[in-house]
Amino acid sequence: MQEQEDDDIDLTLLLVRVWRRKLFAVLVAAICFAGAFAYTKYAPKFYNTSIKFVYQSTAKQNQGLSAVAALAGISAKGNTDDGSAYMEDIIASADFLSQFMNKEWFISDTSKIADTLNPITLEKFWKIKLDSTVNDKERVLQAILIGKILSKKYIKYEQDKKKGVISITTSFEDPKLSYDFNVALFEELGNTLANKMHFKVSENRKFIEERLAEVKNDLRKSEGILLDFKQRNRSWNDPSIQLQESRLIRDVTLNQELAIQLQKQYELAKIEEAKDMPLLDVIESPRRALGSSKPKKKIILAAGAAGGIAVGLMFALLLDLWCTERKSLMQRLSAAQKELDA
Repeated sequence: MQEQEDDDIDLTLLLVRVWRRKLFAVLVAAICFAGAFAYTKYAPKFYNTSIKFVYQSTAKQNQGLSAVAALAGISAKGNTDDGSAYMEDIIASADFLSQFMNKEWFISDTSKIADTLNPITLEKFWKIKLDSTVNDKERVLQAILIGKILSKKYIKYEQDKKKGVISITTSFEDPKLSYDFNVALFEELGNTLANKMHFKVSENRKFIEERLAEVKNDLRKSEGILLDFKQRNRSWNDPSIQLQESRLIRDVTLNQELAIQLQKQYELAKIEEAKDMPLLDVIESPRRALGSSKPKKKIILAAGAAGGIAVGLMFALLLDLWCTERKSLMQRLSAAQKELDA
């Protein structure tokens, strides 16, 4: 019971101390709220543009090819590599992003750029200036721009593993730039993946073509050897000669079978190489932002108000404690001085 009374006394004392400095608490809270308001007003505004799509894996694209393969008598497994596994790494790579660094973009009238009729580069948009003594300015500038994009997260990549839906969000200080960059990035990503896939398919076709040529050459040699053997041993009935003949026939048959199978695979590889199917299937097209996404004004103002009140109360309490201790110290010093004088 005594502890509860002591707690009540302590809480009451704290409230009294804060109340004595209520104007100071209100002033601190007002300053915090004003700071939050100023931040929402003058901080750079960012505009988001997102695109959602799914990656059409080669396994899905090969359904029609598998049917052709079945008619040919072989199984076409195709390349089951999932490009979405390394898509984020492609987007974050310097080689990929460097394609956009020298590109010119049109800016909307919501930005602080005076001239919106002529396109500008990211260097001019962000007003980046290099020291005149820097060597290889173009390479250094590209490194700075790419570093800025990656560090400030101007590009955000997300993937729903269950549904397979991929979203790419671009966030820039201008709505038109954000939209145009999103569209250009998606198009270039599709081209990059298509080129990589086409390169793999082309390499596979070249390998089969080379192997087919080798097998056909082996077949011609084995057929020539068998023909020559039969011409030289027409009237022989020796078992050893018959055994050697059967071995030569086996070599011819094996090379014939290999040639047939490789020829089928070669035709399928040519069909796949000639295919022109989109790898990225858009399910939600990008749209130009109507309003800024950052800073979040309501959240910042609410946080500023709540934080301001908490900080104001704490500072008011500390101020009262400091003033009380200072007054007590001055009283003790005055009493000690009087004793010395007496």
